[in-house]
Amino acid sequence: MRVASKVHVERNRWPYFAGILALCLGILAVLFPSIAQTDAAQAASAGDGYDYPIKAGTDAWRTFATHDAMLQACQIPEDILKSMSTKGLAETVLEYPLLGDMMAYNTIQQGFDAVASQFNGLPELLNRKDAGTELLAMYSRMDPQAIGENWGDVQKGAYGSSIANVEILLAQDQILDSLSGIQLGNLIAEARSKYTAKQQSAIYGPIGQGYSIWLIGKALQQVDYLPFEGQIHEDAALQDFLGSGFYATDTVSDIVSSTDRFLSGR
Repeated sequence: MRVASKVHVERNRWPYFAGILALCLGILAVLFPSIAQTDAAQAASAGDGYDYPIKAGTDAWRTFATHDAMLQACQIPEDILKSMSTKGLAETVLEYPLLGDMMAYNTIQQGFDAVASQFNGLPELLNRKDAGTELLAMYSRMDPQAIGENWGDVQKGAYGSSIANVEILLAQDQILDSLSGIQLGNLIAEARSKYTAKQQSAIYGPIGQGYSIWLIGKALQQVDYLPFEGQIHEDAALQDFLGSGFYATDTVSDIVSSTDRFLSGR
C-alpha cells in the first residue's frame, strides 16, 4: 500500500517551536556546511565525489547576489555526474551547499521535492539502482551519540542535520524501492536504534527524532507489514505523516509499537 503525498500549506497542529527549530537546522546546514558535510563525506569516502568549485561560507560564495546564482554555481557538470560512482554521488549530494533548503518548506517531502527540482545531483542519485545500498551502508556507520565533549551548539546542530539528511534520502520511495526485503529489515532496525539513541541526547529533540520515525514508518509501509497497513488505513493523521513527513506527535507511539512488533517477528 502506498499513500500519496499530501502537502498542506496551512497547519495549526505543529507547535511553533518545532517550525523554528527546523528552520534553524536548515540555516546551520547552509551557514556551516563544512561541519555537517565532513561527517557525511567521511562516512562515504568514495574518492570520486565532486568538489564544488565555490563553497558556502567562502568569500566567493558571499559575492552571489541571488539564490539563483548559488543554484547555478552548484550544478554538477553532466559528464562528471554520469561517470561518478554511486558512492561518490551520494557523498556529493550530502555535501551540496544548498541541501539545507529542504528545511525551509512546510513539510519534509515538499522541501525535498523542491531541492530535487533545482539540483541535478538528486534526480541522478534517485535513479541509481544501488543508491539505497550505498545510503544504507553510510547510515549504518552513523552514531547519533558520537558528539565530541568540546563541541559547541553549532557543531552539534550541524552533526544532527547530517544524520537527518541521510534519513530523508532513505525515506524517498525510489530509494526504498531499490532495497531488498532483507535490506529493508536492516534499515528498520537501524532507524529504530538511532531513534533510541536520539532520545538519549538533548540535541535532537522531537524534530530530530521525527526524521528517524518518518524513515521507520516509510520502511514499514514499504515491506507491507500487515498490522501497520491496517493502522494506516484507519488513521488519517498517520497517512498524512507518511506522505508528507510533517511531524505529528500523535503518530509516534503507533509507529514505534508497530516497529517493535515487526522486529520481534510478531
